[in-house]
Amino acid sequence: MEVDLLIVEPTDAQYLILNALETLDLLQFRLYNENIGIWLIITASSVLPRAYLLPNGDIIPGE
Repeated sequence: MEVDLLIVEPTDAQYLILNALETLDLLQFRLYNENIGIWLIITASSVLPRAYLLPNGDIIPGE
């Protein structure tokens, strides 16, 4: 029995935000979960040190 795993590609909105964070030298770490299409990002910002970047470009604080 074969199981096809769905791989979700990153969106243009996500790449725009990641590029902006890199340009501002705020992005310290990023990890993409291809099963659900969400980035874990760690930034140099004390306001938002850990967050999740959703496919629609929304950023939600991490725990």
